[in-house]
Order: sequence, then structure tokens, then C-alpha cells
Amino acid sequence: MTDTVKLYTSSAEREVYENMAALYAIIVSLEYLERAFARDSISAHDYTNECNKLLLQYKTVSQMVSAEELAGFTHKYRLNCPAAARRLEVGIPSTIEHSSASGGTGNNARSVAKAVQDFITTMDALSMEMRSVDKLHPLLTDLLQSINA
Repeated sequence: MTDTVKLYTSSAEREVYENMAALYAIIVSLEYLERAFARDSISAHDYTNECNKLLLQYKTVSQMVSAEELAGFTHKYRLNCPAAARRLEVGIPSTIEHSSASGGTGNNARSVAKAVQDFITTMDALSMEMRSVDKLHPLLTDLLQSINA
């Protein structure tokens, strides 16, 4: 039995399956990241960076998948990822969630200065007509992190 089973008959169907595969990989990766952070196997800085990256990827891929497929995705594919589901529901890494819930560290002026600095840097890049994703994504990630800090 060496017959190949095709999941799709058109390129549109193939795109749907590829997007769902990416969504599955992001959810599972986020679950393992949350578990690693809970066990202190990853530093808070690395966790925050990777979690932000996965959350951004999830937001991007979820726009390409229909709402019906997204709603029952974890149930349909029997994903048992409660930590990832919680993180996707909250939308920010737990390091940021818990630091803001505890009132921060009293460095509000430093946080505001960092956010302004990142905003100005991003605006300068846009005014210099930088439009490529690989140039703007790190700047926007830094800006979002400083705003959420």
C-alpha cells in the first residue's frame, strides 16, 4: 500500500490545511513554552520574547483561518493545551501580566521613556520609508513590549 492520500484537491484547500497546521504548531509550542517557564527552565526575558513572537504569529494565522474553524479547533483536533489557551485568551506573556497586576516596580518614568524612545525609533524608520517586515517587526516588537511593561 504505497498509495498517496491527498488531503486537498485544490491550492485553496491546501492553503487551509497549511494554515491549520501552522495554528496547531503555534498552540502546541505555546503550551510547551508555558510549561518550561513554570518549571523555570527558561529565563523571563527569553520567555517574554518567544511568547510575544508566538502570540503575534497566532494573531496572523488566526486571521487566515475562518472563525468556525478557529472556534472549535482545539476540540476538533483534541488539543489539551490549557496553558496555551489561557495565554491566547489573555494575549500577553505572563511576565507582563503579573508585573502589571502587582503594580509594577515603581519605574514608571523609565517605562514611559523607553516607550517614547521605541515609538520615535519606529516613526523614524517609517519616515525613512523602511517597509520590509524584517526591518519593522523588531522595532514594533520592542515598542509593544515597552508599552505593555
